[in-house]
Amino acid sequence: MNIIPDPLQVVLNMLPFLVTIVGLYLIILKPMVDYLLEREVAIQSGHDEAARIEAEINTRMSEYELQLAHAREEVVALRAAKRTEAQVKYDEVISKARTEAEAQIASAVGEIGVAHNAASIQLKAMSGEIADKIANQVLGRTLTVGA
Repeated sequence: MNIIPDPLQVVLNMLPFLVTIVGLYLIILKPMVDYLLEREVAIQSGHDEAARIEAEINTRMSEYELQLAHAREEVVALRAAKRTEAQVKYDEVISKARTEAEAQIASAVGEIGVAHNAASIQLKAMSGEIADKIANQVLGRTLTVGA
């Protein structure tokens, strides 16, 4: 029995394994590695594209928020201006109404004063007449101014 194998026999026995390994490398391993590398590149480019889109969205969002803030400031300013304008018109209307009311009150006070004076004169005349009638009935004669 021979302990050392025949080198030609070893090479011939290794040849099918080497052919199988090279075939597997060319048929399966190399295309699979290329596919995995392409897949990794595609995934990375997808992540890069998503990051770019997200950055663009964030930029646009901040621009929109800034525009919205400006629009809100304009609305607040416009609302304050309209409120001030309405307050001025309100004050004008109230002032005009108060002026008209004061004029009507002054006119009414004047009419009341005239009516008061007229009533006072009439009451004095009537009281004089009544006093004369009472004096005539009590005294039985007519009173004269100088007597």
